Amino acid sequence: MDREAYLLHQVHPAKLATDITAGIASMGLMWQRRVATALVVAHVPAVLASVLLVRRDLTSLRRTRRGRYVLAHMPPAAQAVRLAGQIVAWWAAYRHRPAGVAAGIGLVVAGWSFGLVGSGDPDGTGIYAGAGR
Repeated sequence: MDREAYLLHQVHPAKLATDITAGIASMGLMWQRRVATALVVAHVPAVLASVLLVRRDLTSLRRTRRGRYVLAHMPPAAQAVRLAGQIVAWWAAYRHRPAGVAAGIGLVVAGWSFGLVGSGDPDGTGIYAGAGR
């Protein structure tokens, strides 16, 4: 799968709904200290949604605001911040630390917000330089 398809599938409404729902459900399970179930709930639906979506033609997403945003402002570092935020939120939920859950969610939001702090599209092409074409 090429980098553009990988990025675009992340902003498909079905993928966003799957990831958000799975993230919330898995945090609830972590709060109950059901780690294995939480990890299955977090990852199986996300992987299935990805497998189904990357096989589709996602070029129409490229022309949407969210498509242009993710192509311009989602370098690997932003994705790492999003993952780190999810891990922090899970850890905090497991430890029953609401402030830590909020901090983890804040990191996820920060990862999605890379474009608001000046990273991304230095040449104005709408594609992050590291994304490949």
